[in-house]
Amino acid sequence: MEDRIKFLALGGLDQPGQDCYVIEINNDIFVIECGSGLPNKYLPGVDLVLPNLDYIKQNKERVAAYIITHGHDESMGALQYFYKNAPAPIYCSNSTRIIMESEAHRFGLSPNFNFNLVKPSETKEIKGRKFHFFQTAHNASYSFGVAIETSRGNIVYTGDYIIDFNAKEKAYYFDLKYLGMVSTKPTFLLLTESKASGKDGYCSPKHNVTSRIERYFLFGNKRIFITSFWQNFYRINEICSLAKRAGKKIYFYNDYTANVMAELMNADESIHLDPKDIIQKEDLLRYPQNNVVILLLGRGKRLYEEMTKLVEKTNEDKRIVLGKGDIFINCAIPVPSLETLAIRSSDNLYRSECDVVWLKSKELTSMHARKDDLKFFLGTFKPQYFIPVRGSFVNMMESARLALKMDIGLTHNNVFILDNGMTVDFGETGRPRIIPNDDNKVNISPVLVDGLGISNVAEEVIGDRRRLAEDGVVILACTVSRSEKKIIAGPDCQMRGFVFAKEAVPLLKSLSQIFVEEVELSFQGDDPSFKTCITNVKERTKRFIIRENGREPLVLPIIIPVA
Repeated sequence: MEDRIKFLALGGLDQPGQDCYVIEINNDIFVIECGSGLPNKYLPGVDLVLPNLDYIKQNKERVAAYIITHGHDESMGALQYFYKNAPAPIYCSNSTRIIMESEAHRFGLSPNFNFNLVKPSETKEIKGRKFHFFQTAHNASYSFGVAIETSRGNIVYTGDYIIDFNAKEKAYYFDLKYLGMVSTKPTFLLLTESKASGKDGYCSPKHNVTSRIERYFLFGNKRIFITSFWQNFYRINEICSLAKRAGKKIYFYNDYTANVMAELMNADESIHLDPKDIIQKEDLLRYPQNNVVILLLGRGKRLYEEMTKLVEKTNEDKRIVLGKGDIFINCAIPVPSLETLAIRSSDNLYRSECDVVWLKSKELTSMHARKDDLKFFLGTFKPQYFIPVRGSFVNMMESARLALKMDIGLTHNNVFILDNGMTVDFGETGRPRIIPNDDNKVNISPVLVDGLGISNVAEEVIGDRRRLAEDGVVILACTVSRSEKKIIAGPDCQMRGFVFAKEAVPLLKSLSQIFVEEVELSFQGDDPSFKTCITNVKERTKRFIIRENGREPLVLPIIIPVA
């Protein structure tokens, strides 16, 4: 009997990050990636966005393994949340393990992960089934794709990759030989990343920063400030190699950068700095400034915020001052959700007296497969079925169009563009069945993480934050006597964020009157907790303010009862 195969995505389709793909083979579930994403401007106060766990929790007895292809947030950022609720063996490289454990500790967590380390490239047996892990070239060290053997052919997931045969470090080696061995067996289903599928040509060599900045290291006579996102290991490796080649010393801008570099040098042997290459805190001003490289690493928006602090001279280390004798090189290409903040940081830097080298996405690209990279995988594997993943809808469509044009047996009948929550059931025989998620049977509502811990932020809280940001807040407070059934202190009415103070007096009187009326009315009924009263105050206050000036502030009634 043929294997029964299903595929669905809990996140990662038409989303930035949150990658999480579920492959069901008979009764076993294999989860590939458990990633997190960054919030957009409509999610104030949220730190991370995670895929929904409900489907995994409901089927936790069937979860056979988690497969994490590389050490980036979009692939591993939600794993501690998933693992806590549905533990299963984790298959990843040693490099990814080190990063994952360090990140967990940074968030104040100490999960007892069950790691099963993979040496790309190699074959392992999981639940009686062969898994072929093939190393790919990406900006995370020892990244890999995976091919799962089934009775119907291999299920191949590429992970993030580019076609690059010029890597000098084995951590970024594209293992064509092992990939060729995997491709000798028929491919039933191919899942490829699609983040850059709308761009022509190959990614390589546009991902290399060395050729674009080496002249500043080798021939410049200024102190160098240089930035990168902390998870771009390949770029950090290039920066460190350039500094060593130029005979310059590296100073870690802040504790965050120092901690991250300690992690990376532990996880990736290619990022190697001798102690003599690193300037200690107390020695910063003892070196000739034209022999110093100050490295600034960061995560998301915090990197650009640190740039702004540096320009405004509000940075923590007051010895570090940006001036005429400096050149600032930005190698952190922003994702769309960070572009506004990046532009603002760029403007601030150009206002300073230093030289600015602000690399743009046209000059320096992220290491994701472009059209010719994708053609290589499609042509090598010639799959029976093809599903683009990991990307926006328009880029998944580009991947699909590319596949249809290649004359490798792919048509509209065996290429699928899915939404999160949709299931492709390949059954045992016959045509696959697409199961829509119209009834939300597979919950795909994102989990919003607020603060350093893992806690789901309710939509009501997000709504309140939006109203605070856009329409301000009204606070109504009083103290009441239960025994005397009257207000004994107050009412006090405060407004912030939606009306000028000089215009507030008439409005304050009207709102106070509404508040008093509802409180006194509550004394006539049986409402010891004043819940009904508070609800009525909120509704009447909102209606009144909308009628008066068209705004809808957050209303917070506070009633303090005493005996």
